[in-house]
Amino acid sequence: MKGLESGDPFELVGVPHRSEIDAETDEATARCIVEDYALTGFSGREILQLFASPSYGLPHAIFRRRGAEFVHQLVTDVFGGGK
Repeated sequence: MKGLESGDPFELVGVPHRSEIDAETDEATARCIVEDYALTGFSGREILQLFASPSYGLPHAIFRRRGAEFVHQLVTDVFGGGK
């Protein structure tokens, strides 16, 4: 397999895009993240830790914007009232 070369047009490049993010978008996105991790076997506690960790960019951005209680409520809803 050919390795990447400098200036390779197939190199993955992330580009930031500023946009207004409303509470509805954050809720839908966060719910999808919680459900995905729950389906892969993460516990509610592990998902809460994931959102609190800066190592996970998107979940942590939602955590910073909406707060711990917002994330905790989504986790509680997805897990049916318990973590």
